[in-house]
Amino acid sequence: MDSHFGYMNDVLRPSGHFVLDDLSAADIMLSFPAEIAMMQGRAKDFPRLAGFVERIHARPAYQRATAQGAD
Repeated sequence: MDSHFGYMNDVLRPSGHFVLDDLSAADIMLSFPAEIAMMQGRAKDFPRLAGFVERIHARPAYQRATAQGAD
């Protein structure tokens, strides 16, 4: 898993996204394995990936979706 998470960490663009400079379907799909890395306590090992997850969590749409899922 280290090589996969390391690759994801390394290919994040300066904009904080994987493919384009705005949110894309690739970001949504790759947020799932990025979440797993953070759940495993790997934020210090993959800081750019941790920042990506933080930005995903900060999105209003993410917050609405998680609030609806909690109901």
